[in-house]
Amino acid sequence: MNKIKLSPFWLGVLISGVVLLAVFGGLVMPKTTVLARKKRAISALASDLKSAKDGTPGRQDIESWTKYKGEVTTAYKQVTDFYTVSDKHLERWFPGILLGGDGDPSRDVFMSRYRDEGEQLENLLIKKDVKIGFDDDTPGRKGKFGFNWESIAPNDWALIQVDEKAVLRELQKRFWARQRLANAILNGGVKVQRVADFRFFKKLHEKLSNAPWEQYQYKNDETIHWPAVGAGQNGAPMGFQETDLPNDLGKTLTFGFAVELPYSEVPKAIREILNPGNEASAQERMLINLIGTHVTIKEQNEPKVPFTFELGNKADEDAKRAEALTKSGGEKPRSVTLAVTCQIVDFDPSKVKKFGAKE
Repeated sequence: MNKIKLSPFWLGVLISGVVLLAVFGGLVMPKTTVLARKKRAISALASDLKSAKDGTPGRQDIESWTKYKGEVTTAYKQVTDFYTVSDKHLERWFPGILLGGDGDPSRDVFMSRYRDEGEQLENLLIKKDVKIGFDDDTPGRKGKFGFNWESIAPNDWALIQVDEKAVLRELQKRFWARQRLANAILNGGVKVQRVADFRFFKKLHEKLSNAPWEQYQYKNDETIHWPAVGAGQNGAPMGFQETDLPNDLGKTLTFGFAVELPYSEVPKAIREILNPGNEASAQERMLINLIGTHVTIKEQNEPKVPFTFELGNKADEDAKRAEALTKSGGEKPRSVTLAVTCQIVDFDPSKVKKFGAKE
């Protein structure tokens, strides 16, 4: 039997082919499988992207959104800056008051100044023949209600010891609200005959007893109808709560005042209450929002006064009208009670969000 002899060359070729087949099967074939799997994944992804093409943001969308974000951020800063400046006037202490190391006055120092400033404010109004409160129309004397200055009994301070600083700050803010009304009369020239009532609709502190305005009852001809707060016959609202500003940026401070004045002075009174120009500086404005008004006529209309004149004779008509009015006491401005409910925005600048800053 003849044996096939391979030359060393062909033997090397045969061995190399076997090795290449082994390498191809062990290395290349698995890679081919991986490649096919990745191609299928890319094809599926391309299909998904194609189907989502209409909803996929493009460069123009991103640029538009970036511009809108800038506009919103600028508007937010402008609004919060405005309220921050306005709040400075509300947050200040009495000018020249002695402050402690924490930037606040002591209780005794503040309460003494609070009483003095309130009395001085009322005395200035009394000098302008403005009556304060009901019951006593004796010149220079004060009746019930009026400005309703809060006073805290010595034993009550222990009840609010933890919140003492907050209560003092609240009293200071309430003083500025009362001063705003006084300024409208003293500086704004509103002809007010009586400051009948002034009250806040939230308790000074939950642990304190009745507020000054809760110690009296209205007589029939004194009843004040407080608008926009759901107040009852005695002026107390049912379940009243202040409004919290969005994102913990503060809350409202709601109060009402009632004054007696000629009906013709009503528009001017409202205008001057809303006008921050009565403050020491227009830059130190305290923003007040009017949320309700109510006007009550205090007197019945005067009876008609007939008079006779020569028809067509204008001079005679004017003379007879003047004579008739003189005999009837003349035309007098109607006295009305104007009740106004207002809110001050008690802003908290520390809660303003700093966009772009690291959280």
